[in-house]
Amino acid sequence: MRRGGLFGLAMICGACSSNDTAAQPDTANDGGAEEAESERLPPPIDPSLFDCTSLAKPPLPRRSATSAECLREPRCSGRFVVGHRGAGGDLGRVAPEDTLSAYRAAIAMGVDFVETDPRPTADGVIVNIHDGTVDRTTNGTGAVDEMTYEELQKLTVKSDRFTGDFSCDRVPTLEDVLLTARGRAIVMIDANKSDRVEAMVDLVKKTDTLEWAVFDTDDLDKIDRALAIEPRLMIQPRAKKIEDVAPILARYASHLPVFVELGQSLFPRGVAEVRAAGTRVFTDVFVADIGVRTGGDRKVYLDFFASGADALQTDLPDEILRSIGRPVPPP
Repeated sequence: MRRGGLFGLAMICGACSSNDTAAQPDTANDGGAEEAESERLPPPIDPSLFDCTSLAKPPLPRRSATSAECLREPRCSGRFVVGHRGAGGDLGRVAPEDTLSAYRAAIAMGVDFVETDPRPTADGVIVNIHDGTVDRTTNGTGAVDEMTYEELQKLTVKSDRFTGDFSCDRVPTLEDVLLTARGRAIVMIDANKSDRVEAMVDLVKKTDTLEWAVFDTDDLDKIDRALAIEPRLMIQPRAKKIEDVAPILARYASHLPVFVELGQSLFPRGVAEVRAAGTRVFTDVFVADIGVRTGGDRKVYLDFFASGADALQTDLPDEILRSIGRPVPPP
């Protein structure tokens, strides 16, 4: 598909972009991702930079080309890359989603932000796993909230379609992810999957990552609860419809969000409203990822930036980085 067609399709499908579950094609559940990987593709960077073998070496330094101060500042414009579930979800080709290897991979590529999927176990540990069950991403079965953390740690992560050693990977805790990314990438805490607001904010404080974490949800009451606990917390509210944008901006006028998440169906009006308030636009580009993953032109991502997006959440962070002239891996 040509570049213009990819962008147009993504804009048409933009209404689903503000909801991760709906926006992300669940190809792994029906075997589609496995079929797409009938020939395993090499990762865009050397696995020894991020897989289990990398643990024998000192951690990589921060590799994003954008200053951390700019990433945190709502008025600092730029083109920012957000690694979905670390270095990619169902369409990813680098590391198993939501694992520590995936977050190390994103850091190694120079990604600016990484997204997480925190939810509680039966014994109250906040772990990082997208689905409500372990069936798709591990060798086990069952609901996450019906398993203890100890039981989860006995499960191995499915990694057959990836190149590298992921034998050490288990379902990590949110604390693990925050500590892995601290000082190297800003963590987007997707709070939609858990009501444990206090626990999530407490982990940010415990890990000393107030400058390295963003509280992200479409539930504004959760954001209010989080700010009541820690008023300095960076936030990213999500607008489900165009009528939500102005009230969100008014509600947080005294605590400007780092981004406001918009589906592409809310462009261009939503973009104009967010920009007028002095902050930035975050959007998902999973539909465009499908086209690029199947041979489309990666320059399609430039159209999203040109349309007013500041941060793109993607399953193919390396492709967006290359499209904006940032080498992978960074020098």
